[in-house]
This record gives sequence, structure tokens and C-alpha cells, in this order.
Amino acid sequence: MLRSLLAAGLLLSAPVSTLAQTPFYQGKVLTLLINYGVGGNADIEARVYQRHLGKHIAGKPDIIIQNAPGAGGFTAMNMLGLSISVKPDGYTAGYFTTSAIAPLIDDPALRVKMSDFTMIGGARGWNLVYARKDLIPGGIQKPEDFIKAKSVYLGGYSRASSHDTRLRLAMEIFGMPYTVVTGFPGTAQINKAMLQNEINLSGTSLPGFMTQVTPQIIGTGVGMPLFQYPVVGKSGEPTGNPALERQGIETMDKVYFKAFGKKPSGPKWEALLLMSDIGTQMQRGLMLPKAAPKDAAEALRAAFNALAKDESFIEDYKKVTSEEPDLVRAEELAPLFERIAKVDPAVKKILRESIGNE
Repeated sequence: MLRSLLAAGLLLSAPVSTLAQTPFYQGKVLTLLINYGVGGNADIEARVYQRHLGKHIAGKPDIIIQNAPGAGGFTAMNMLGLSISVKPDGYTAGYFTTSAIAPLIDDPALRVKMSDFTMIGGARGWNLVYARKDLIPGGIQKPEDFIKAKSVYLGGYSRASSHDTRLRLAMEIFGMPYTVVTGFPGTAQINKAMLQNEINLSGTSLPGFMTQVTPQIIGTGVGMPLFQYPVVGKSGEPTGNPALERQGIETMDKVYFKAFGKKPSGPKWEALLLMSDIGTQMQRGLMLPKAAPKDAAEALRAAFNALAKDESFIEDYKKVTSEEPDLVRAEELAPLFERIAKVDPAVKKILRESIGNE
């Protein structure tokens, strides 16, 4: 009798200890919150993740997209980090174009810090500058010709965004007169304004350049690429994307040298190079609010890391953006955040002055 009772007890307890825990996302919906508008670079890329990320998440949730553009991308970041209309329950993750400048200067417009998020992963990305050919009389023949322009109208997203700040600093380093026309929700709207000659110079990420700027601006003969923003190479010197250089799109410092016969230098150049380096290393970030359940973060990190070997994701991403994804695991981003925390005060001052916060 005792043996029978013990055996029954073991059978009853076995399911409790051996049955697998129900996956966090099973039967759920995961929302990817995008901080720029429909049709923009981040939105286009996010929809590739939408098609492929779910199959790697335990529980295979449905994934939907929610766009929340505004304030140069800060609206959505504040929403997620501060739980404004978004619960920190793990069912909403941000796929954000990250700002290289806001965390560097403690911009009050960004009401959250990077430490308010749990990083899932990131993606590197290059940025370049393009302009209308009729920026100068007779048209631009070589990138360095653009310094002859008498009136430059920059197309931007918001004064405090990395996009706008880099453009302003670049024009000031080149000694160009400029006016900023800002507040555009995405690349598509900037390109429309350029085609209508409302602006004549702007910048974009590489996927945006390949998928939107090339067919709309470059391929039609309206404009041409001027330069790519460099990063800090292993030698400490500026370096660029080799694929872009093979297309004849040189780094900003090389175009500057051709224009003036010397290398760019000074605090504004150092600030721009730092911004470009940080912004390139993590152009996009996938993140959860800090208060999200640990199980959610673990499930999403495992799924994100699996994408790096998912050939269907890679091919789809290449088809849509004309570039291979360059994914960065969460642990690889830690040194970048440490670098942001140790920025030279002189560089902070330059950046604050540039956006009018000093």
C-alpha cells in the first residue's frame, strides 16, 4: 500500500518538474515600435524583421508594426522608455534609429537614457550626403565642387537629431552658408522636397540611399552623392565603407582635402567624427524597456542572434535594402555605451552649441 502511494505521488509530481515552461510569447502578439514614419529607412528595415524574427522566437508570436514618428525619433523612444501608452510587459519592443548626439549631450528632448532600456541587439549602418547637381551654376561635376554653392538648403528631421547635427557640422567645417529646413518625417518626404527644389542637400543611411535616393534622385540625374561620413579606423585615422569607395563615394575628409589641400581639423571635426563613429556602430537598435520581463529579453535576444545565420532573412534584407545586414549582439554594444559615458566635455560643448542647448 505504501509503495502504491509513493508511486502515485511520484507520478503526480513528475509533470510539475519535467514539463517545459510555456514560452513567454506563445499565443501573443509582439509589436515593433518604429520611431520614424512609414516608408522611411527604419520602417523598411523593420518590416524585414517583422517577416523573419517571429519564427526564431519561442512561441512564434505574430509581429505587427506601429509607427510613432516625431521629435527626430525621440517620441517613440520616450513612449517606450517611460511607458507612455506602452506597458513594459515585453509585448512591445522598439526598433529605433538611435541618436548619436542625444546621449552624448544629455539632450532634455530625449527624456530617457540608454540605461532605461534592455538591449536586444543592434545593426551597424553607414551614412552619406547627397545634393542636387544644380546646387552651383553649371552643375556639380565633382563632389568638391559643391563648396562653390552660395545658398544651401538642408533637409532634416529635427534640430536635435544626429542627422541634422551632422549636416550642420559638415557645412560649418566646409565653411558653407546654409539654411536648415527641418521637420520631415522620413526620407521619402525629404526626397520629394528635393525633387521640387525646396531643399538641395541632405543625408541618408545606406539602405535609404540604395532603395530611395538612387532611383529617385541619382538615377534621374537630379542629384549626386557628395561624400560618406567616416568612422575611426583601427589606426585611429578616418576610414570609410570600402563598397562605397569602390562606387567613387569618398569619405568627407578626402573630399575636404581635394577642396582645400589639407585635412579637416579642430573641435567641430572631432565632434563630427565621434558622432559618426558612434552612429555607424549602432545605427539601429532593438530594445525593450528596462522593466520588461527577463524571459522576454532572453527570448528576443536568442531570436535576434539567430537572424545572423538565417539565409532567408539575409536574402530578403539584401533584396529590400541592397545591402547585407550587419548585426551586433547585445554584449558587443556594452563598450559603445561606456564610450558615450566618457565623452570629452569639450566635445559635449560643441554638440550642445550646435543644437542650441548651450
